[in-house]
Amino acid sequence: MAASIDAAISTAREGEYLAALTLFLDVYGTADSPPLNTPKAASGLSWFGLCVALVRKEFKPAIDLCRRAIDLEFYNGDHYANLARIYAAAGKRKKAVETADEGLRVAPEDQYLREVRIQLGVRRRPAVPFLDRTNPINVSLGQSSHAKKLADRERRRGGK
Repeated sequence: MAASIDAAISTAREGEYLAALTLFLDVYGTADSPPLNTPKAASGLSWFGLCVALVRKEFKPAIDLCRRAIDLEFYNGDHYANLARIYAAAGKRKKAVETADEGLRVAPEDQYLREVRIQLGVRRRPAVPFLDRTNPINVSLGQSSHAKKLADRERRRGGK
């Protein structure tokens, strides 16, 4: 069974999420599935959760799987990275950034987690900082600022 979990994790790391999901279902979908309360199981659960989220778009069970992995192995940055990717796929960017930052406090040297955090990017401050980001004034000013930035970029490309 351990070899099957390792193969599924390796397949997921390569970005073949559908194939990895199939392998995970073969492992976890049987009566003799491995115990789910060991550190070895934590990696499998984390990557299984990511595959469930990206392939099936079932975010709640995927989040639960990653949370379980973090409970078992809180020091592993991969679990935080996978959970952050799930939140991002679910459209919960703020939660994704918070999760990645939390993971970086625990595992600052984890390369995969650092890459995920960089991919999430940094948000600019709201145009009017004392108003909430969702305030219509900030939304409108942010949209016009973004449109201007895109127009400037397009103008520079066309001018070359």
